[in-house]
Amino acid sequence: MQSRINAVGELYDVIARSSAFGPVDMPAYLAGIAASIRSSLLGEGSKIEIALDVEPFTVIADNAVPIGLLVNELATNAVKYAFPDNKGRIILGFRQRDGEFTLSVQDDGVGLDGSERRSASSGMGTRFVDAFVRQIGGTLARSSGAGGTTITVRLPTSILSP
Repeated sequence: MQSRINAVGELYDVIARSSAFGPVDMPAYLAGIAASIRSSLLGEGSKIEIALDVEPFTVIADNAVPIGLLVNELATNAVKYAFPDNKGRIILGFRQRDGEFTLSVQDDGVGLDGSERRSASSGMGTRFVDAFVRQIGGTLARSSGAGGTTITVRLPTSILSP
């Protein structure tokens, strides 16, 4: 819970640094979230890498907070559960595809088997994720197997700044 509270504070700080709550630059925003996760959860010498695959778009500041909280929650879960050997890669993505935008958090960890998926679906973090997705008008899809897990959120174009 403490990491969620810290994430909210850091996300508001990033948004406050944008010009008077103007558009939020997604590459810089997601880079800031990645840096925050690295410093708070991974530390020096970690063998878990966080990479970005982000196209240069800006979003409306009101949408940036739930997007940031969503990414933080999903990436934090990947750090905690995907890598029992503390080694792997997480990719934070924001791209345009087929007239819509996709936000993704992908890992190359152990994946979810059926029992873990059932227990994970009832947790507080899952309820937060679902609420953030609804707040921004998105739809969520999960894909998981032995090669890792990908969470993809399809977002409406209305999240972009004009």
